Amino acid sequence: MSSLDRTFAVIMAGGVGSRFWPLSRARRPKQLLDLFGHGSMLRATFERLAPLVPAERQLVVTSALLGDAVRQALPELPPANVLEEPTGRNTAPAIGWAALEVQRRDPAGLLAVLPADQFIADVPRYREIVTQAISACAADRIVTLGIPPTRPETGYGYIRAGASAACPEAPELREVAAFHEKPDLDTALEWLASGGYLWNAGMFFLPATLALSELARYEPELARGLDALYDGGAPPDAARLAAVYPTLRSISIDYAVMERSDRAAVIPGDFGWSDVGSWRTLWDFRPEGAESFSRGRVIEIDGGGNVLLADGDGLVATVGVRDLVVVHTADATLVCPREASQRVRDIVTALQSGQGDPWL
Repeated sequence: MSSLDRTFAVIMAGGVGSRFWPLSRARRPKQLLDLFGHGSMLRATFERLAPLVPAERQLVVTSALLGDAVRQALPELPPANVLEEPTGRNTAPAIGWAALEVQRRDPAGLLAVLPADQFIADVPRYREIVTQAISACAADRIVTLGIPPTRPETGYGYIRAGASAACPEAPELREVAAFHEKPDLDTALEWLASGGYLWNAGMFFLPATLALSELARYEPELARGLDALYDGGAPPDAARLAAVYPTLRSISIDYAVMERSDRAAVIPGDFGWSDVGSWRTLWDFRPEGAESFSRGRVIEIDGGGNVLLADGDGLVATVGVRDLVVVHTADATLVCPREASQRVRDIVTALQSGQGDPWL
């Protein structure tokens, strides 16, 4: 049996996408939005993987609030392949739960852990590199994909690549020298100039057994809590999930395992990646020759450098403005400078502190 035949995709789809408010809401977060006119990013993630990993071996980890919406978006998935967290506990518990489920189905199963809300331009190249990563991780490695940086980005974590890992299945595989948190601008400029750093895209490939053993090694209390989910070997029912899952430590897989493990390796991913992290990002997807990105019913007169989006039957019209984000929905409108779009999440925080329903 090939490595691909043992691979289970684990699509992480529990985020809220607060930086895409007001289009992104609690029941319709970023991964379920159609930002580019080609379907949701969750759907795109599923379809990119489908030639490599069939629907019966694709799992989606999401929140209980979104379980039905995910099943509607991906009707090909067996209903049991949607793992619904009763409360968010970050990525380490989510991946640990998925690893236990994969191990239950196939003790030799491999994980391809992928965010649901990323854009990939060159899908054939992406599949080629994912196939290499899956083959390489079968040798009891944790393989991650690093994106060659194109600018001094301060909003991403970085990976410092080390020596070649000498892997015939993945010729570009390199040992991970270190993971680094988001840098300041001067550090980002230095890392970009050095040529030895990659953006951390949050994509991981590893055997289920290795995921669980590394969690047990570095986060034993979390590992014991995860084991309690499968007490007796059966998948957890709603009562056990509700009792156990909220008690698990909330920690990212980067902090829990990746920054501590000596089993990590990285493949550079030159396939046109974007995390689509804020409204500003959409400006990079404007049509060739266009000054602005627009979706929906938009009229722009004597302006440019804008991100303009009208949801539903609404209309956005601008005259003489530049470098703005204007997003209009049925019940809320956002206006901000394009380069301040990361701060949109502050609006969500303010709404949460002030009981902002129905705008959340």
